[in-house]
Amino acid sequence: MPNKANVKAVREQTNVDEQVDVNLAALSTFFTDNSNYKYRILQAMDTESTLAICYLDILIDEKHLNTQLLQLNIDAINEDTIMECLSAMGTVQTFTDHQSIASFLFNAGFICFVQGKKEAYGIPIPGYQTRSIEESKTEPVVRGPRESFTEQIQTNLAMIYRRLKTPYLKTKKYIIGSNSNTEVQAVYLHHLVDKKVLAEFEKRIGQVKLDMLIESAQLEEQIQDHVYTPFPQMAMTERPDRIVAALNEGRIVVLVDGTPSVLIIPTLFTDFLQASEDYYERFYFANITRALRILALVISLLGPSLYVALTTFHQEMLPTPLLLTFSAAKSGVPFPTFIEALIMEIAFELLREAGIRLPRTVGQTISIVGALIIGEAAVQSGIVSRPMVIVVATTGIASFAIPAFNAAIAFRIMRFPIMFIAAATGVFGIAICSLMLILHVSSLRSFGAPLLSPVAPMHWKSWFKNIFIVPYQLREWKDSTTSLSEYQTNQLDEYSKSKE
Repeated sequence: MPNKANVKAVREQTNVDEQVDVNLAALSTFFTDNSNYKYRILQAMDTESTLAICYLDILIDEKHLNTQLLQLNIDAINEDTIMECLSAMGTVQTFTDHQSIASFLFNAGFICFVQGKKEAYGIPIPGYQTRSIEESKTEPVVRGPRESFTEQIQTNLAMIYRRLKTPYLKTKKYIIGSNSNTEVQAVYLHHLVDKKVLAEFEKRIGQVKLDMLIESAQLEEQIQDHVYTPFPQMAMTERPDRIVAALNEGRIVVLVDGTPSVLIIPTLFTDFLQASEDYYERFYFANITRALRILALVISLLGPSLYVALTTFHQEMLPTPLLLTFSAAKSGVPFPTFIEALIMEIAFELLREAGIRLPRTVGQTISIVGALIIGEAAVQSGIVSRPMVIVVATTGIASFAIPAFNAAIAFRIMRFPIMFIAAATGVFGIAICSLMLILHVSSLRSFGAPLLSPVAPMHWKSWFKNIFIVPYQLREWKDSTTSLSEYQTNQLDEYSKSKE
């Protein structure tokens, strides 16, 4: 038992003491009223050799720890054999202050204090349950790898290392969150990454101040270029194959412990319209599907607004038979076209949100049945017209065709103000809104890279890399092995200079 008389003396103690009981008393101040904090004192028969083991029982594999302790011969412990015995349990880390020791215990490890040593030894032996690797539910594919990231950052890093077997792959670790102490890993390929982008990322992440980091979206908001815009400036994915492709393009990927969502830096607007499956199908099929996604983007953003503007202000732009059909369907509806569109869009968004929140076994069924019943009932009761139901349904389907969920949300938000302007000014207002929207997106940057590149600024050569897909025979290929020996030589020179 720690000596209670020493507790007051060790309150200001920050470094590891030679006395085991002093260290236990100091460490106990971090875990007051914590029933999961455990410690054990192992003392030899001659009372000269003393060890103390501290841990949080809900985080470590206590069964494995007990097995190892049974094999530990405390009577034979001395300064020459302590490291050998602990190394058999796992990777040993050395600590000299109690603050870092307390943080290590929260990272699923146990601490060993040795009588007469002014340092403590930590061995990680995590024993908590984690989710297994599964297929991505947000980015499904017909052809391609099925596995996706999990909430365990070490598992996610292993999936990246398994696909990129090169010494150029580098990682940098950060701890963010004064309370959560969340691990963040930045991964990049040293010979491909833009050093200016890397330096800017390190500067921004060094300025992040958070009490708690739970999800990568919190970090994204802290380091992005523009805060007050609905459009994302960083792509997000749960697929390791897409992360590997981004690394091979010189991007930086950011993994946050506790979430499967990985950030890609920098990001272009075209990345939000790309899917992993584009690279697994023949190039002309992929180009056709990308063109369909661009069309879906336009329909999702402007579909209801164009219908409201044409039927309200510009009937002369519609063919006469189509105009008569719209007029006949509109007869008996008590609301203006804009109110119809607003009612149906809000109802569709409510059904979409309900389908997400409901259990998966009934969510999809209720969403489809609810949409059919509500739409048919609204038409039969004369609240909305049939063409309006078709327009809203087509818009909703088009929004689902956008692969990036965070980008699709931005277009769903922008759809409503454009509808208001279309109801007031017609097609002219839609044209002005579209121009202002393009100018706004053109002004956005993602760690210095123009978000709308290669369209603005125009780079024709990049069109066949970021917008269209060309056959593999026409793609650029860089033989990394030819420069590997030069890279190794440079690293050795830098290491020699640091030692001088």
